[in-house]
Amino acid sequence: MNEEKTPSYLDAQQVIYLPRWARFAVITVLAILAASACISAVIFLLAREDLKDTVVPLMSIAQTAAGAFAIVVFALFAEKQLSTKRLHQKTGEFLEIHLKEALSRIEIPQVRKGTTAKVIVVERVETVHGGRKDIYGANYNLHLENFRMRMWVGINVKRLSVIYFAKVQKPDDVERVKDIFKFTFGGAETVGYTTNFEYAQLEDEHIISMWSTAVAEHAILGNPAEQLFWVQDIAMMTQSLARTAQRNAVSLNTLAEPGPL
Repeated sequence: MNEEKTPSYLDAQQVIYLPRWARFAVITVLAILAASACISAVIFLLAREDLKDTVVPLMSIAQTAAGAFAIVVFALFAEKQLSTKRLHQKTGEFLEIHLKEALSRIEIPQVRKGTTAKVIVVERVETVHGGRKDIYGANYNLHLENFRMRMWVGINVKRLSVIYFAKVQKPDDVERVKDIFKFTFGGAETVGYTTNFEYAQLEDEHIISMWSTAVAEHAILGNPAEQLFWVQDIAMMTQSLARTAQRNAVSLNTLAEPGPL
């Protein structure tokens, strides 16, 4: 049986792009039409007794033009999600503004009560195009007194990836780390994350990469409610990971910057 879908009458993503001059031209024509119809109706109503019958159709024209004016203003000035350039800008806003703000609310009572963590978005050297790591992600350093941790978050329109590195001694520590963080990542699974654990040796450092990935039902970029949900959810997952790591003496402050292996 086909499911009924709620009709979408006005979707900015379906609006054909018009250059700025064309937008103002359309708006100006509608504004002039609405204003002239209203003025003519008033003149005929007050000054011309023989043309009072014209008032009703003129007012109808004015009302239609005014309604069209409002719709056109919304449609033509609503943000276009079809622009790749704008999506790149929104990716930067998501990673560097919204997510940083959410992560800055993290509290770790075992370290210090009533104080939130400091968050730094890692800036890349000039030779890295775009200033971020691994195509569509960014690195973050979090610290609160003697606690330090690093993480990587990537967003590809509606696909999210969150990567943490943990210091270990040997490959067999994978199962131990899985068990320590089972509740953190078990909770993440309820909103669609899948998490993989991978051991690696990066130069002289032994680490386990904990890579969680989720695909949102709707595009995240450009949707404020979706953005708020996901940045806060990432912050909650990170807070849970940090508190659990602190309780179990697991270091999340690796020399290697987290990212795809």
